[in-house]
Amino acid sequence: MTIVTLTTDFGTADGYVGAMKGVIADIAPHAMIVDLTHAIAPQDVRGAAFALYRAVPYYPPASVHCVVVDPGVGTTRRALALKTADHQYMVGPDTGVFTLFAPPFTDTEPQAVELTESRWWRAGRDPSATFHGRDIFAPVSAHLARLIEAGSVELEAFGPPATNLRRLEVPAPVEERDTYRGEVVHVDHFGNAVTNLPERWVAHAEGAVIVEAGGQTMPVVRTYGDVEAGSLCGLVGSSGWLEVACRDGSAAERLGLAPGIPVVLRRTRG
Repeated sequence: MTIVTLTTDFGTADGYVGAMKGVIADIAPHAMIVDLTHAIAPQDVRGAAFALYRAVPYYPPASVHCVVVDPGVGTTRRALALKTADHQYMVGPDTGVFTLFAPPFTDTEPQAVELTESRWWRAGRDPSATFHGRDIFAPVSAHLARLIEAGSVELEAFGPPATNLRRLEVPAPVEERDTYRGEVVHVDHFGNAVTNLPERWVAHAEGAVIVEAGGQTMPVVRTYGDVEAGSLCGLVGSSGWLEVACRDGSAAERLGLAPGIPVVLRRTRG
């Protein structure tokens, strides 16, 4: 049984997700359909990229991940299918949503093709200019799942190789003598501000370290319970990046944090 996950900004009130599931079930009735999330904010490609980054590594190899956060639907933006070095398959628009599964965040480029072979799209009519999720991405995902189950998948059958995939701008942090300068790259549902400062830099700092963000200074701790309720802190989140958090509250609301806001990790002397 092949898993097909769905990640969209559709919500669940309007039947869009249900239509995609119906298409998948018709083509690949034995596939297991999993809702990764449908609560991505409208057109929030960066949010979708981080949702995939957090979840995809925990699925079995040869799972298929269908992503529809597509501000450019109906335009000349490319439709893609990818295979990562970890044998995860991804299907979706070339919006930058796959950024975190390509260098410099991985060692190798994923294999990618452009979905130009219409025989794999929803049969019987031309695709809607506003719902490629139903008419292109869902059927391609289902066909991939069916071929994976049969042991005969060849990504090239779906279209020609695709290069120069669109990348989101995820700025590189800067390491100085006792200071590591980065910025917020994502704010999660809880108001935790995820930064581009990796876990290894927290370890490199050694000893006592503090975080400066939004005009406040706070300690770096192991877990939320290491500070009092309502207190600010820095900690390494489950995805391996330094986060600015507020125990039992929203650090983003309290400090006015959003993508692009500077964050400094500083080693204290003593």
